[in-house]
Amino acid sequence: MIGLVVLAHAPLASALVSCAEHVMGQAPDVLALDVNPGDCAQDCASQVAEKIKLANEGQGVLVMTDLPGASPSNIAASAARLLTEINIPVVVLGGVSAAMLIKAINYRHLSLQELVTKAQSGAVQSITSIE
Repeated sequence: MIGLVVLAHAPLASALVSCAEHVMGQAPDVLALDVNPGDCAQDCASQVAEKIKLANEGQGVLVMTDLPGASPSNIAASAARLLTEINIPVVVLGGVSAAMLIKAINYRHLSLQELVTKAQSGAVQSITSIE
């Protein structure tokens, strides 16, 4: 299965994983990494890469971040480059939401690229006007 990681501004990563547990009725096998104020890619990318490496079950890892271009995304991108150098496939998706995370949990048995497509569709399809 594909490893799943949520890397976001504190406390969002932990909150999203808790939300998924609430919705699904069981603890999902998802690593939550909260980024604290002042954390930057240069200082913590290697530490984060080691944590992401633990989520790898042999088929790669999907890392979902909150704001593209912000510190969590930059940290994830730097960590992904380090892991790719040692042949661990990692894809980083920005814009994580509860819908994206739950879709990823439900389809983590697919290939990494298929999972990326499912996770993106989960996020996009959940954007709707509630009347």
